[in-house]
Amino acid sequence: MSRYIQSIIFFLVFLLAGCSFTDPAINQVGQKSFENEDYMILVALENQKDGDNTSAMELYKLLYEKSGKVQYLIEATKISFLLNDIKNTELLLKDALEKAPLNTELKRIEIGFLMRQERYEEAEKKSLELLKLNKNERNLKITGTIYFQMKSYSLALKYFESAYRINSDENSLLYIIDILYNYLNKKDDAIALLETHIRMQTCELNTCFKLVEIYGKEKNINGLISTYKKLYQRFGNDEYAQKVIELLIYTKDKNSAIKFLEESGYNQEMLLDIYVSSSDFQSAYKVAENLYKKSSDLVFLGKMAIYEYELNKNKIDDKVLKSVSEKFEKVVYKLNNALYYNYYGYLLIDHDIDVAKGIGLVSEALLKEPNSPFYLDSLAWGYYKQGKCKKAKEIMDKLIKNSKEKELLMHSEKINRCVNQ
Repeated sequence: MSRYIQSIIFFLVFLLAGCSFTDPAINQVGQKSFENEDYMILVALENQKDGDNTSAMELYKLLYEKSGKVQYLIEATKISFLLNDIKNTELLLKDALEKAPLNTELKRIEIGFLMRQERYEEAEKKSLELLKLNKNERNLKITGTIYFQMKSYSLALKYFESAYRINSDENSLLYIIDILYNYLNKKDDAIALLETHIRMQTCELNTCFKLVEIYGKEKNINGLISTYKKLYQRFGNDEYAQKVIELLIYTKDKNSAIKFLEESGYNQEMLLDIYVSSSDFQSAYKVAENLYKKSSDLVFLGKMAIYEYELNKNKIDDKVLKSVSEKFEKVVYKLNNALYYNYYGYLLIDHDIDVAKGIGLVSEALLKEPNSPFYLDSLAWGYYKQGKCKKAKEIMDKLIKNSKEKELLMHSEKINRCVNQ
C-alpha cells in the first residue's frame, strides 16, 4: 500500500476513534452481570493506555462473551481495526453489525475496513447509507475522503465543503484547498478561501503555512510578508519575525522594515543598524538609550556617544563634547574595544581637547587592528595636531595610495601643506 493511501487511512482511523460505552444506538439485548466485570474493564483500559492493544482486545471479547453487552464487542472490533487485523476485524464486524445494525460507529469502522482493502465502491455505498442516518461533520468528511481516493474530486469537494460549513473546521478546509489548488486548477479560489478563513477565524498554524506554501509557489512576496506577520502576531515566534525582515530587505522596503520592528519590538539591535544605515542618528540614539536602560550594557552607552556626536557634528559645542566625552570615559577602558578607542581618541584630537591622550587611545585601537586605514588616519591627524607633520605624512602617503575617502584626502592635503611650509 502506498504511503499516501496509508495517510488517508490514518485520517479515517482518526475519524473513527473514540470510546462508545454509552452509544444509544447499541442494542442492549442479552445483557447480564458477572463477577469481576469492573476489574476486567480497568485492566483492559490499562492495557490500552500502555499500548498493549492485543491484550485489551482479548479482554473485551471475553467481557462480551460473559456479559452479552454489545459495547464490549464494539470496543474489540475497534481495536482489531486499529491493529489492522483483517481476519479478526471481518469476523468481529459481522457479529457486531448483526447485534447493532444501526450503530454509526460500527458503520464507520466498516467503511474504514473497506477503504483499507481499496474496495472504494463498497465504501462509497456504505458511506451514503451512513449519511442518511446522520449527516454530521465527521460522516461528511469520511464520504469526501472516499471520493478523493476515487479521484472524483468535484464530489469530494462537495462533501468537504458541506463539512466545513458546519464549523469552519481546519482539516476540512485543508482538503478543500488541496482539491481546488492541485486537482481542479482553481488556484485563485483556493487562495481567496484561505485568506478569508484566516481573516474571519484565526491564523491556525497549518492553515497559515498552507498559505505560505502557496504564496511561495506563486512568488507572491507581499502575500508571504503579510502571512508571516500574522504568524508572528499569533504565535510570537522570532523565526516568523525574521522572515518578515528578510523579505522586506529583499524587496528593499526599508521603511516597512523599520515600521515592523518599531511596532513589534522584535530585534531592536537590527532596528538600530537600519537607523544608522539611514543616517537617522536621532532615532538610533533613542533605541540605543532604551537598550542601555534595559540591559546596562556599556556597548549601547558607547553607541549613544557615537550617535550623539554624529547628530550634532555640524553644530558641535562644548556641552555636546562634554556629554559625549563623559559617556566614552565610562566605556572605553572597560570594553577595551578598538572602535571606541579610536572614536574617542579622534574626538579628543580633532577638537584639540587632549591631543596626547587622543593619540594614546588611537594607539590602543591600532594594537587590536594595526592595518585599519581609519585608525591610521586618526594617528596621522594626531601627529599633525602636534606639529609632527613629516611623521604624519609618512602614514598618510601609504593610505592615500589605496583610498579615495573624502576625509582622508582632506587630512592629506593639510598635512602636505604643513610639510611644505
